[in-house]
Amino acid sequence: MNDLTNTSEIAILLETTNKYTPGKKKFRLQSLSGLQENSTSSETTAIDTSNILNKDMSALPISSLNSSNIIELELPKDVSRNFPTKFIPPGTRFIVSFISGDITKPVIVGREF
Repeated sequence: MNDLTNTSEIAILLETTNKYTPGKKKFRLQSLSGLQENSTSSETTAIDTSNILNKDMSALPISSLNSSNIIELELPKDVSRNFPTKFIPPGTRFIVSFISGDITKPVIVGREF
């Protein structure tokens, strides 16, 4: 049996969701953003390329970086349908597991009660 304790995190829902049509929703991973506010805003930062030796930037078009505290995850219908009301409110906590421990493959596996 797979032990989820080593590869699981808590994701906090940031938008009201109909439990019958969940789909992709915005979440905040508590372990990554800590006590920061539940905001869906993003920040754009200009990137300084003066320290790159290769002056031909055509192959590497870098100009700015968008950063945010949110991640979009697919909320499975089998997880959302067990919620007691039709609409799942923002702030509801879900358990996210990473397939084979790979941080690029997050999957919601349940709700935290």
